[in-house]
Amino acid sequence: MEPYRVLYNLDKVGLSPSYGSVIPLKDGRLMWIWATGIGKEPYRPVYANYSDDGGRNWGDPVEMKHTDGKPLTGVFTTNLFRLPSGSLGLVLCQEMHRIAFFRSDDEGESWSPPVAVHQQDRVYTASDKCLSLSDGRLVIPAYSMIKPKLGDANPKEAHMFGQKFGQTEACTLSYSYVLYSDDEGHSWSRSESEVFVPLEKGLKGNFSMGEPSVVELKDGRLLMFGRTNLGRIFRSFSGDRGETWCVPTPTDLTLIPSPCSLKRIPGTEDLLVIWNQTSPWEAINGFYRHRLSCAISRDEGETWENFKNLISLDDTTRIDPGPIETVIMGPHTQPGDRTRYHRSPGPLRCNEPTCTFLDGNAIITHGYCVFGDRDKMQRNFGVEYDELMKGLGLYPHDRGNMVHVIPTEWFYE
Repeated sequence: MEPYRVLYNLDKVGLSPSYGSVIPLKDGRLMWIWATGIGKEPYRPVYANYSDDGGRNWGDPVEMKHTDGKPLTGVFTTNLFRLPSGSLGLVLCQEMHRIAFFRSDDEGESWSPPVAVHQQDRVYTASDKCLSLSDGRLVIPAYSMIKPKLGDANPKEAHMFGQKFGQTEACTLSYSYVLYSDDEGHSWSRSESEVFVPLEKGLKGNFSMGEPSVVELKDGRLLMFGRTNLGRIFRSFSGDRGETWCVPTPTDLTLIPSPCSLKRIPGTEDLLVIWNQTSPWEAINGFYRHRLSCAISRDEGETWENFKNLISLDDTTRIDPGPIETVIMGPHTQPGDRTRYHRSPGPLRCNEPTCTFLDGNAIITHGYCVFGDRDKMQRNFGVEYDELMKGLGLYPHDRGNMVHVIPTEWFYE
């Protein structure tokens, strides 16, 4: 079977990227659950779409309910996973900076009242990251941040070469950890470690590591990949099921600041990573999340091979890692090099990947949005913005979500 993909606009899935999560149900369907992203009261309901053909087609959104019939509400970053008992678990940001756990004993038809997971600081999760370990422990990769209030009117704006650039980690230090439960979500504990990047033990500065993704290794350790603004995915290990974590070290995977998806492929049990692979040159020129790549590891994450793109404006599948240094990002702009970036104009933000597996296929979703300055597009490409959106099937929202259905053999070809 060849890879298949389909694009849905916001009429089908009402947030892009959906910050959602997809899971197979016991009856063979797929459930894709998401929230609207509106972070103020009254909080909106959480919705789900269903597919009964392995992810190729999806029904209209259905409002999620509690066991008492009231709407299940939340903001974003949903996480679906299977509990050791066979029930479904759901973790989401129920209100801004607070996450909650829900349980369903009827395959998502209804959900229990929320269990507060962590209330001590402003906590965040990335989407589709929760997992159940082989011994039954539930793990939520999470992160918080130190973010002082400063007098600067725009602390994320940097001035270099007579130009203005963005720096998403400016005046912020994100640190990762996990929350875990040994009683199927009735109570939760927090890991002792705060994982950030101290270069040369902090002598060269301390840097953020957020939006973590975690996988259980065959030797029982946990491997964490995290977002940094240092041009690489960094990794950390835990030898005690997530309670403590070691100082992170860089991988050879080139990264723009964005979350990745780290999964184990059923059948081969190799690792699969999906991430935004972008060079510092692309970042400074403003087309920094156009390339969503994937690679596999046959040695538990030590080395990576078979680099491919799920979507990209060019055909470059491997960006060689550069020096460990902060990434400066220019305003979103379509590439001017039409020879290399022969699929432009196209989306500059293909991110927030989710991944699950069913019947020998990987079902991957990601956002599909941000096209840059409308006037420049018309001037440089001779394309009216609205006409481009109509051709892509995104009009009038100009954003959507892509679904890929990929045979697992494809990752090895």
